[in-house]
Amino acid sequence: GHLAGCGVLLAVCSKNETSTVEAALARKDLFLNPESLFPVHANWGPKSVSITRILQTWNISADAVVFVDDNAMELEEVQRAHAGITCLRFPAKDAAAAWNLLGELRDLFGKPVLTEEDRLRQASIRASAQIQEMTESAASPEFLSTLQGMVTLDWGIDSSDKRPLDLVNKTNQFNLNGLRIGEGEWNRYLGANDTFLAVVSYQDKFGPLGKVAVLLGSQKGATVKVSHWVMSCRAFSRRLEHHTLDGLFQYSNAEEVEFAFAATERNQPLQQFFKSLGVSADKGGRYRISRSQFLERCGALPHQGSSLTGVKGKQE
Repeated sequence: GHLAGCGVLLAVCSKNETSTVEAALARKDLFLNPESLFPVHANWGPKSVSITRILQTWNISADAVVFVDDNAMELEEVQRAHAGITCLRFPAKDAAAAWNLLGELRDLFGKPVLTEEDRLRQASIRASAQIQEMTESAASPEFLSTLQGMVTLDWGIDSSDKRPLDLVNKTNQFNLNGLRIGEGEWNRYLGANDTFLAVVSYQDKFGPLGKVAVLLGSQKGATVKVSHWVMSCRAFSRRLEHHTLDGLFQYSNAEEVEFAFAATERNQPLQQFFKSLGVSADKGGRYRISRSQFLERCGALPHQGSSLTGVKGKQE
């Protein structure tokens, strides 16, 4: 329950009948709120398959996950299928060892500081799963316009806010180039007069996602260069990347944007986004898009937008 309260994602992978698992989770003497468990997979197939589905729902890689089971065979089957996952055996008949295991899990996932995004994580994963299910049978742009979404781009630089740097250093899939930034380098970026920083927040009728994207770059006159651009996987399938780029064109009043893009093994979502907009390397190896090209390819944006403008290039 403590880990769930800290924003750690918890799921159930059980070889059992669904009704049996539902009855177990309905018990009144549980120390854990069943709502903290999502998704719940109960079936008679290999547990590695259920874990594959859980990872897809969470949209994270196996190396960020711990699988706990009291059966050594199940642990080995999962470990073979998901090489990066950490497998721990639950000592069902040893209370002291079980207590030590809980302490190990606390040390692996516990956080000294709880952020608003930590509190929102579980609910946003549920919302994303619902949206994914709906969009599979609905025309995406029309469906998204019914979400009553609000995208907020905050251009005021707040050096005390640690969430943007955390996103840059932990996001892999929608990541412009995979480059990480140390805190000292980050502060130097924020202190430069030509730096711009957009922190993107989102909410809709399913609830708030919090701060889910960061856009960092520089502008000298009409030249706009984006050095870092990341978006949390929790915000996928909502066209927030389109809203963000549209906001950059409006904020900078530029006719063209250049990206410090580099392909990585894991940033396929960003690569697909660039492909949809026709962004590719020019003869000089630069990745650029004009305002007219973006507007031609973007189409109608589904959400309302709001821009909070601070003093450009200044730490507030």
